[in-house]
This record gives sequence, structure tokens and C-alpha cells, in this order.
Amino acid sequence: MKIGILTSGGDAPGMNAILYKLISSVDNDTKIIAFINGYQGLIENNFIVLEKKLVMNCSHLGGSIIKSGRSEEFKTKQGFKKALTNIILNKLNLLIILGGDGSFKGAKELIANDIKVIFVPCTIDNDLEYSTQTLGFDSAVNAVVESFDKIKQTMLSNNRIFLCEVMGRHCPDIAKTCFKATDSTYLISKKQDLNLKKIYKSISIALEKGEEAPSIIVKENLVNIYNLAKDIQNYFDIETRACQIGYIQRGTQPSVFDRIYARDFVIEIINCIKQNINNVALGIKNNEIFKLNLRNDL
Repeated sequence: MKIGILTSGGDAPGMNAILYKLISSVDNDTKIIAFINGYQGLIENNFIVLEKKLVMNCSHLGGSIIKSGRSEEFKTKQGFKKALTNIILNKLNLLIILGGDGSFKGAKELIANDIKVIFVPCTIDNDLEYSTQTLGFDSAVNAVVESFDKIKQTMLSNNRIFLCEVMGRHCPDIAKTCFKATDSTYLISKKQDLNLKKIYKSISIALEKGEEAPSIIVKENLVNIYNLAKDIQNYFDIETRACQIGYIQRGTQPSVFDRIYARDFVIEIINCIKQNINNVALGIKNNEIFKLNLRNDL
């Protein structure tokens, strides 16, 4: 049997764990080739044979050792045709795709063209509606909370107000979860939250209650946090700082939960291979792995 695998879109903690656990779980008659840089690797037929020695010490690392990225060319008819041709030329029995919302759409397009696929939700954004959680989300949230706690210590030392911008693209889940976990003063997770009167009122209440370093969690792509910090500083005459947590959310080590999810995903992948089940998306519901039939969902 010959299996292809790729990691697509933004990298997520836990991708490497899946690569390691998968190569450690297949039988000796199964060959796995990993396409480099996601769907672009399919188009360019750029791949390596995945062997255990290549992934032996990567399970605990963030990122993706086979590279991940978004491919605009894959969205074109010509690029998609090249990808299909290379899948056929390599005589793949199955293609395993690790990624988020955009990668999910690509997987469904491949299935519509008679390619056998298993999709695994791997994105810190947690933006796949069919699955209550995605691999990498818990790790990203833990990275934010750890950074937030450190930033707050220096803000408390100087009695400063501060803003923390977190990732999530178009999904507010990281911001919402971190807001709850850090007991922050105010949450900006959507455009409607950009109300200066509400922001000022929340900070005023926090200051009246004795909070020495009021904080605001902000989802990315909504506001220039540095300009907002200046507005807040001018209003309260209190030094205000803005911080972007940034790519440590992706590059962080996978959390315990994500390592366990990676293991459980691979167990389900192996079960699917043994039972000749494909064209499914794996997901998490009530902390359990389940399969979504993508043929019926097309």
C-alpha cells in the first residue's frame, strides 16, 4: 500500500506527533510519502519517503518538519489538474491531509475527483465547524496564557494597562478561551466589541475595584492595537502597552491534550486503513474521535 500525507495551511502543534505516530503504526508493507509544503508539494510532485528515523525525535516539536503552507496555485484549474496528475502518477492508495478550513475545502475537491482522502483537523484557529476542537488549539491557548501571565507581572510592577493580541484569523475561539482563562478586563473578539465607551467603562470599573493592571484580549485582524493603546492612555492618563503574542502560538510544543489527540487520530486512521474506509474527515466531539463522511457532505 502507498499512502501520501501533507500538512497544509498554517502549521499547528501536533502535526509532527501525527507524522511520528503514523510511521510507527503502519505495517512494513506500507510506504508513506510526504509532500513538502502542503498542496504546493502535490503540484510540484515534491516529496520525500517518510521513514521512522526522519521523525524519531520530532513528536514533541511544534511546526511541521515536512513544511506547511497555503497554495494559491492549487485553487486554479491548472494547478489542481497538476496535483491530480501527480497523485495518479505516484499510484497513491490514500492521501492523508492535515490542515484547517482551507485545507478541508481542498480535501473535498479531491474527493469529488475520485481521490481517496482522510482529513485530520489541524489548526490553532479551531475554525472547522464540524469538529468541536482541532489539533493545535489547546497548545496555542496554553502558549497565550503562559505569555499573558508573564506580561502581566511586569504590567503590575508598573501599574500599566495592557492589550494582548492573539491569533485566530476569522475565528474568535482563541481570544474567547484566553479571556476566560486569564480573567481579563475586556474582550475584543468581533467588530461590535470596538466600542470605546464600553472599553473605557470596563477599565474604569476594574480600576475602581483595585485592579492594578487592567487587560484587554484582542483577536487579530480587528484593530490596530497600538493606536487603541494610545487612545486608552490618553483617556486615563495611565501608561498603556500593546503586545502581539504572535507565532509562539503555532511554534509551541504540543500540549498533553494535543499529544493524546494526535495519538487517537492515528489510531483511527489505522482503523480506517484496515477497514478500507476513506473519504472521511476525522473530528473531535465530546472529547472523542469521530468520522464525518465527506462523500455525503459534498
